[in-house]
Amino acid sequence: MSAAPRTTRWAAPLLFGVLLAGFAAGIWGSYRQIFPAKGLHRVTGVFQGRAGDTVILVRHDAVTGLMDEMTSMAFFSDSRDFLDAADLHPGDRIRLTVREAPGERDKLVVVDIVKIR
Repeated sequence: MSAAPRTTRWAAPLLFGVLLAGFAAGIWGSYRQIFPAKGLHRVTGVFQGRAGDTVILVRHDAVTGLMDEMTSMAFFSDSRDFLDAADLHPGDRIRLTVREAPGERDKLVVVDIVKIR
């Protein structure tokens, strides 16, 4: 008979701990979606086209902590194959992860491309 109350006594704190951990994980995931890591930024926008083998043009939304919305901006890649593999078409909604090129503050290099929607 004493086993039932003992189990009930720990159920509420255990449930609270699980819910708190889930809430914290959700907040962390949302934060990491905007700020993936030190020196990296997430850019969401619409692919407009390629301006060369390693350059893409994107109309993008404001980037938290980096820049305002722009109607057209060039983003660079380290290789043509990386951009070819993304299989982008004008009008595709995309999310880029970018980093600043070493020594060139205005040049952003794409490290990841994801089609969204």
